[in-house]
Amino acid sequence: MRLPKDPLFRLLFVNGIAGVAIAILVLVGIFWANIGNLRTLVAAAEDPVLPVLMLGFGLVITLGSVVIGSAIMLLGDNSGGGGTRRIAPRFKFENELRAVPVAAASRRRSPR
Repeated sequence: MRLPKDPLFRLLFVNGIAGVAIAILVLVGIFWANIGNLRTLVAAAEDPVLPVLMLGFGLVITLGSVVIGSAIMLLGDNSGGGGTRRIAPRFKFENELRAVPVAAASRRRSPR
């Protein structure tokens, strides 16, 4: 299988495949751990393939979108990939914090 030549499509393709792999791992983990007694319910179903496909489709869409979206959002980030780690500058306060008194006016309730 050949990767697309365009860097954007290559990024989407590679991360989409990673998202599908993660979704399959989550699906297997759900059935292995029998979360919510789901494995038993699916095994007792009249057609057990349909619920597995529906759950798998939802996981592929959700987790694939998360992986692709996070890859796109990290495109402009140059902090990864080794090199010297830059530490963010600390805020320096010139003055100490002090309490400021505030006057609050109160209204008396009128009796009904």
